[in-house]
Order: sequence, then C-alpha cells, then structure tokens
Amino acid sequence: MRSLAFGVLALAMLGGCATDPGIYQTPPIQAPISREPTGPNLYSSAPRAALHSELFACNGGGGSNIGEIGARGESLAYTPYLHTPTLALMRMPVETACLSSGFGWRGLADGGERQHNGLDLANPNGGFVYAAADGWISSADWRGGYGIAVEIDHGEGVRSFYAHMSDADPNLRPGVFVAAGQPIGRMGRTGNATGVHLHYEVRVDGLTVDPLHYGPPPSEDPKPVM
Repeated sequence: MRSLAFGVLALAMLGGCATDPGIYQTPPIQAPISREPTGPNLYSSAPRAALHSELFACNGGGGSNIGEIGARGESLAYTPYLHTPTLALMRMPVETACLSSGFGWRGLADGGERQHNGLDLANPNGGFVYAAADGWISSADWRGGYGIAVEIDHGEGVRSFYAHMSDADPNLRPGVFVAAGQPIGRMGRTGNATGVHLHYEVRVDGLTVDPLHYGPPPSEDPKPVM
C-alpha cells in the first residue's frame, strides 16, 4: 500500500463537479469518444493501480460532505476497500488525488441544494483512473454533463461509474472485461466540472451509495495503521 503525498495535494486547487440546479442524474449519451487507434496504446503499458492506505482532504478540508477529518487532514472514514455484499471495490481508484467533495446534498449559488451522488477525487496534474474491481464495461462514451465517462458492471447488482475524464482507453466497449486495478482512463475536467478530478459513483442493487462510508470492512480487514 502507499499513502497520498499530503504535503503537495492538500494545497492543490480544488476541483470537482460544478454545482447547478436539479437532481444529479445520468443524462443520455450525446457523442461518442474517439475509437482510434485500437490495439496497443498508452493504457497497455500503464502501471496497475496501487492501493492507497489513506485519503486526505483537499485544501485543509474545506469541501462539502467530506466527513470527519483528522489532525493531519486525513479522512477518518476512509479504508482502502468498499465492501459490498458480494465483492470489494477500491474506494480510491486513481493514481493519486485528494478528496474535494463527498456524497450528499450540497448548496447552490442560488440558495438551493442538489444531490451529489459520488466522491470527487481531485488532482490538477491528472493521473490514471482504474477499474475498482473486476467487471465488464457497460458504457464508455460521452455522457452529457459527466463528460467522458465509463461504467463497469461488477455483477450481482454492483456497478461503478467514473466521470469527467480527459480520455478513456479506446479499446473499452460494452461487454469488454476489465480487471481490478486496470487503467481505464485519465482524470480530466470534461463535462460539467470546475477542475481536474474524477467523479466516482458506486451503485448497489440500483441504489447509489456513499463510496466513502458504505460497507464497513469485515473484522479481518481493518484499516491499516501508518
């Protein structure tokens, strides 16, 4: 496992999903992403995901719905794996990032609120995005306000969704198998976004769950002590 470089990323520019009125829903696909070239590409030789032992808040913890933060700026709720009834997914499926926004209702400029259905993991320098667990591609395309996005079906009613990427592996198509930790795209700010980040969602039996707090780890998989 490896820890996040807090000294650098805690001072990073806050990036996340732009706030606008309305419920946060998946819009219809508007345009396909580039499919050329296929075959070997930068994703073929990219390193697999490392498992992060800690997740730090961006900018000292000023984001919305990020939960309890420790003295070093670390998320006290974070554990490396999100345990569903059937499998475990990485809670932080990126190369490196800080937590800029969490799951839940958050305020709008006009005084209203909207539901934010995932985690915003930000890094102005970008980096790879990885499959959180073994699964099959449901979609890999442009998804309106989500920009370039990938959805993975992990089976047994569990799905993960990755949005606002700068690009995705052009070999990803519906039905293609991806392994846990396999690079699937790179962080970006496509669609309705305020900075370079990954918007990460997890759905269990059709319900969108909080990727930071859902599924406490079993007793044999405690949070690592660093």
